[in-house]
Amino acid sequence: MTQLAIIDDAVVYIYALSLLFYFSNCFYRNPGAKRMGTGLLTCSLFLMLAIFGIRIAEEGLAAFFSAYDYLQLVSLCLMLASIILTFLPRTELAVMLVSLIGFVLLTASRLGSPEGQEAYVSGYTLHSLLTLHIVLAGVSFAALTLAAVLAVLYLFLHYRLKEKKWGDILRRLPSLEALDSYIPAAVLWGVCLLAVSLLIAGVVMVWEGNWRGFLDFKLVLTFAGFVIYLLYFLIRRHKRATGVSMAKWVLLGYAVLIMNFLSNSISSFHSWNWG
Repeated sequence: MTQLAIIDDAVVYIYALSLLFYFSNCFYRNPGAKRMGTGLLTCSLFLMLAIFGIRIAEEGLAAFFSAYDYLQLVSLCLMLASIILTFLPRTELAVMLVSLIGFVLLTASRLGSPEGQEAYVSGYTLHSLLTLHIVLAGVSFAALTLAAVLAVLYLFLHYRLKEKKWGDILRRLPSLEALDSYIPAAVLWGVCLLAVSLLIAGVVMVWEGNWRGFLDFKLVLTFAGFVIYLLYFLIRRHKRATGVSMAKWVLLGYAVLIMNFLSNSISSFHSWNWG
């Protein structure tokens, strides 16, 4: 059973990675990201089939008679549906939504382990899911920090050029056009990572019945920052703002994330141990 739990974890991790590429393709049509997401999802599908094969060999048809197995079966079918949809035109949003639902069901099935192994596997699964949540959130924060640094450089360079303050430092900076392409790329990856991290945290809280956790100050700030970055893409996509205002929008979202980080001390379940 331990080996199956490890394979299940691999399925969750690979599925989470595929979601990142599907998010990326949904925001900006990217054939490379679409192919990568489909490839990773296909790997998850084959691993799920292997899990079902092993369990059927060991338990027979009883492997389908629990809520755990039912959720995994539905998740597997949604994986297959997502892969098929990727070959149809203009299905980016549908693929992302179907994949999200499949991931939620898969995560829920991992938390609801089979009877007889529930105490061990659920504890193991909870730890692995929370670890994945923390890692994704950390990498997301790093990507959004990079975006904030690039936004500051954009504003600095724009100011120097506008005021015609030339100097050697300008030769060491990328052009405004280059920075304007780097910033959304960094924000995109940061937002995708943050979305999957929040999704995992939400599933765990719902499974534990921790509904009050959704009102936690830190979680509210995180969601506020997430919405700001989504609005950034919405405004940018419709070309309703200048590069300067977009850079300031990125810094606004990052300021909310900094407040989020500093709010750990008053969070009900995100407090840090610095000792």
